[in-house]
Amino acid sequence: MNILTALSEKPWEENPNPQMQKAVRERVRISGLRVLLTVVSVLFFLFIVAFLMRSQYPDWQPLAEQASHPLYDKTQLWLNSIYLILASVGMQIARMSSRGTKRQLTKGALIVAGVFSSAFVAGQLLFWQQLTAQGFTVDANPALSFFYLFTGLHALHVAIGLITWLVALRITLFSDPTAHAEKINHYIELCAMYWHFLLGLWVLLFALLISKPETYNAIVEFCGLGGGV
Repeated sequence: MNILTALSEKPWEENPNPQMQKAVRERVRISGLRVLLTVVSVLFFLFIVAFLMRSQYPDWQPLAEQASHPLYDKTQLWLNSIYLILASVGMQIARMSSRGTKRQLTKGALIVAGVFSSAFVAGQLLFWQQLTAQGFTVDANPALSFFYLFTGLHALHVAIGLITWLVALRITLFSDPTAHAEKINHYIELCAMYWHFLLGLWVLLFALLISKPETYNAIVEFCGLGGGV
C-alpha cells in the first residue's frame, strides 16, 4: 500500500459508530504526541552532540567552575527545577485522580501544574535577565550560546505545552464530568505525558550545562566524537 494513501485514510469516517470515532481520534492524538516527542528528542540529541564536540576546542569556557562563571550561582536554576518537578507531580496527580471520581482533586492538581509551569518559564526569563545584566550575553562565548539555545528551546516547549494545558483546564472546569469523563481523562493524559518528558529533558540539560570539562571529555572519548577536533 502506498504510504501516502495510508496516511490519507480516515477510518473513523468509514465507521459511523461514535465510540469508535472517538477512540480512533484519541489514538491519533497520542500517536501524534509520541511522534512530536521523538522529533524533539532527536533535535536536542543533535544539539547535545554539537555541544560536546564544541567543548573540545581550546576557546571553550566552563559555565559553572568558578565564582566568575555565569552558572556558578545556581540558586535560580534549582528553584526553577523545583517548579517544574512540582508541575510534573501536579500533572501526575491530575492524571491519576481523573480516572476516578475525585474531580475536585483533578481540577486543583491541574491548576497547580499550570501555575508552577508558568513559574518555571518566568524563572527562566528572570535568570536570563540576570545573566544579561552581568554581561553574560548570548554571544559572550560558545558555552553561553548553547546555554541560551538549550534553555530557550526548552522553555518554548513548556510555553507551548501550556496552550494544551489551557484546553485541558477549560474542559475539566466547564464540561459535565459525567458526560465528558473520557475526554477529560484523555487531555490530561496527553498533558501528563508531555510534562514528564519535559521534566526528564530538563534534568538532562541542567546536568549537562553544569558539568565539568572533564565530564565532557570523558563522554566525547567514550562516544568517539572527538576524532576530528
